[in-house]
Amino acid sequence: MENIQYVIDETGKPVSAIVPIDEWNAIEQAKDILEHVYLSGLIESRNDDVVSCGLGDLLKGMGDQFNVN
Repeated sequence: MENIQYVIDETGKPVSAIVPIDEWNAIEQAKDILEHVYLSGLIESRNDDVVSCGLGDLLKGMGDQFNVN
């Protein structure tokens, strides 16, 4: 990343940066892609943990709450 300008406080500590818009857009696009990759991995890991049962079994497990015999 070239042409970044820093804003510093009175002690010389950087407090902000001015980034060229083309570089900013590239960073934002990369961030969006990484977020999608992360969420995809999260969803995939949860798919392995899916437990399923039929409606009858579910209602039976709920017992008297639904007055199921």
